Amino acid sequence: MIGERAERDHWMWLKKVDLNGYTLIVPSVAVGNVGQLACDILISSLGMDKIVRIYTPAQFPVIGCNPYDINSTVLSTSCEVYRASSPKLIVLQMKAPLVFKYAQGFLENIVKQFLRKNIKDMIILTSSYAHERRYIMTSPFRYIVYPYTHYKTQIVKNNMIDHDHQIENEIRIFGGGFAPMLFSICKEKSLPCFLLYKYCSEGDNIPDAIEMVKKLHELIEIFDKDKDISEQMIQPESWKHLFGRPPPQDIY
Repeated sequence: MIGERAERDHWMWLKKVDLNGYTLIVPSVAVGNVGQLACDILISSLGMDKIVRIYTPAQFPVIGCNPYDINSTVLSTSCEVYRASSPKLIVLQMKAPLVFKYAQGFLENIVKQFLRKNIKDMIILTSSYAHERRYIMTSPFRYIVYPYTHYKTQIVKNNMIDHDHQIENEIRIFGGGFAPMLFSICKEKSLPCFLLYKYCSEGDNIPDAIEMVKKLHELIEIFDKDKDISEQMIQPESWKHLFGRPPPQDIY
């Protein structure tokens, strides 16, 4: 059944690209949408170009204007892949949640497709409910990695804190969406994977996304290290409409 489901996923490659040695970043639809917002920053700041559209029954359909270029006439859909040549990054951006009963097959297909492209590894970005944070005086970020040696230097150098919700090899990230499932698939398929999440609450999660991108920069060098990181981040045009229009003045 999983194999049949995966075959119904349609990958429309918009250009022929060599992804050998690239790092794939995948955000999980989770509390506060921090991972997705962080990917918005990456796509906008690095001027990433779209290389794939993915159509799948495993995801709710969404279509709209280009969130990164208000002058573009090209529409944006639920699931798309963007690429930056320097650094060698790919972002699989999701704009809608997954249908749970089809999620496993779809995520396995993602891993299979990019293993064929010889990517170096995957980084999963997600978030968890703030009230699940056990140690308040520590960093709000946690990580899970396979294998540990893949990012050992960066983990030690930046004093990163390991995931603390695990029961008998079962990874639990409350509010973290499909992230644990995808991590398990990567491990099963022997694709090196790093999962990064942040404890947060629903609301204006732009500051959380900015912090996540900075934390990601500690793991892989994304921006020019000789310049201020915050000044190199470009917020996408679509963020001007995150909370809709202001309230009408006549109600006052």
